[in-house]
Amino acid sequence: MGSGKSTLGKQLAERLGRPFVDTDEQVEKMLGMPAREVFDTLGESAFREAEQDALSDALRLNDPIVLATGGGTPCAEGAMEWMRRRSLVVALQPPMDVLLERLKQGQEHRPLIRDKHGKDLQQTLERMMLTRAACYGSAHVIWRQTLETTEAIDEALAGIQWRLEG
Repeated sequence: MGSGKSTLGKQLAERLGRPFVDTDEQVEKMLGMPAREVFDTLGESAFREAEQDALSDALRLNDPIVLATGGGTPCAEGAMEWMRRRSLVVALQPPMDVLLERLKQGQEHRPLIRDKHGKDLQQTLERMMLTRAACYGSAHVIWRQTLETTEAIDEALAGIQWRLEG
């Protein structure tokens, strides 16, 4: 959450000439309402189930895509293993101060943190990162830089380009 998956994913898709798929957007289309509303009316479990359906649909595509998943999507049982078999998995892990700054804007649209502020927000994020650490750690590549400039994105992409060919 707040790592830049959607923003960076769109930029990478454009540079690679591939379609961009965002599982959060797919879930919202499937269920006909924003994620926040899904959490409020149907509950988190309904959101997570739809999230796995969106992941499954995306990974079944034959043509290469750039896929941004929700933060918890890869951590569902078997999801990361399947993602690793079907694609190159890149985890985004910018510094905590960067995440906090990003998440303060639009926080009301993020069900897991919308009522968290200050130290409570930071502790919630730290707990979330700890519980997801093993999952994220099994990604093929982990980018810890912020990737907010064209040069940084080009450099990161150059580091994985060889994995994308063939």
